Amino acid sequence: MTKAPFPKLPRGLGLRQRQRADGTWRLWWEPSAEQRKHGVQVVELDPNRPTWSKREAEKLKTGQAGEPARRTASGGRTIDALIAEYMRSPRFKSKIKPKTQDGYRADFRVISEKWGNQPVALFDRPVVYTWYETLYAKAPTYAGKIIRSLSVLFSYAELVGWRPANSNPCFRLSLEPAKKRSRSASWAEYDALIAAAVELGRPSMACAIALATFSASRQADVVSAELEAFSEMELPGDEEAAAQKVWVWAYVRSKRSNAALIPVHEEVAPYIATQKDTARKGQTTLLVNDITGEPYSGDLFRAHWQDIRLLAAKKMPTLLHPVLQFRDLRRTFGVWSRAGGAMKEDVGDVLGNSAGTDWQLGEVYMPAQLTTAMRAVGAIQRPKAKGRKTA
Repeated sequence: MTKAPFPKLPRGLGLRQRQRADGTWRLWWEPSAEQRKHGVQVVELDPNRPTWSKREAEKLKTGQAGEPARRTASGGRTIDALIAEYMRSPRFKSKIKPKTQDGYRADFRVISEKWGNQPVALFDRPVVYTWYETLYAKAPTYAGKIIRSLSVLFSYAELVGWRPANSNPCFRLSLEPAKKRSRSASWAEYDALIAAAVELGRPSMACAIALATFSASRQADVVSAELEAFSEMELPGDEEAAAQKVWVWAYVRSKRSNAALIPVHEEVAPYIATQKDTARKGQTTLLVNDITGEPYSGDLFRAHWQDIRLLAAKKMPTLLHPVLQFRDLRRTFGVWSRAGGAMKEDVGDVLGNSAGTDWQLGEVYMPAQLTTAMRAVGAIQRPKAKGRKTA
């Protein structure tokens, strides 16, 4: 249970406070009846800054605060109305991928809870920045994410005439850049994850872990990988080497919508072969729930991953310190490939930073890209055990 912002609320300012079920406190300002007649709305304050909140309440009472809620009525053009308009628009429905839409919806719920009934036209940079600082004190990276989503809404408001052009209050706020993750798996951690998946009777998850690690693929692409996307392709030779056949995975990346043609690493091939050999009638995706035979949903896949990671952590505690996320397996590819001697440009072809736009045009330009991808994939070699004699 946390301490109340005010042991006793100051009288006559319209301040209110209430403890939530989780022990945290809500602190807000209530306008007078006269102020409500002029469109003034409730304003949320910061329970962690009672002195600042008291000053804001004093300004709000006299109509001097920098909150948009203190001014005139919005004519229906509130943040909630803007969110609804944006989510109905082709800009949201057609141009943004479903997974990204889900992320925006989650952010919009937070924005709505804070600002839902506030007029869109009356926001300014000090208001937004003050909220950013409040969020930043609790979760720095999350704070920037929320403000960027709010910025998307205000940019749309300009397009539909709810705000003047070039008036986005989220611009030029000098937000702190998000810290980039650097976590990658060690070979021992990778082996522990594979062993845990097998122990739990989830060979499809073992395949997913191997595929993500050795093809630098995102979770969405691994989960939706098609059985027919794995095939044998002939790589043209040159004066020094004869043509060779390689197994590849051809698909379109979910995030960038660019083509991927990834050679199958020798560590991955057995897992893919098992999935193809045990595929049920009518199965189209490479990976299915090992119990039900149904394709994975995102939530179920993440739940299985967490189960596997927890079991593997009993032998490899480092998996939780810091915690290894599934997306870190993509970064692991880059680390291992570079350690094996691959050039950054070759690794980039696998990561998707410089891939083509249509794998079906492989006869024209993909052989070259496949060659560089093979160099990056082939550079990953399992380290030799200490003391083991080599032939």
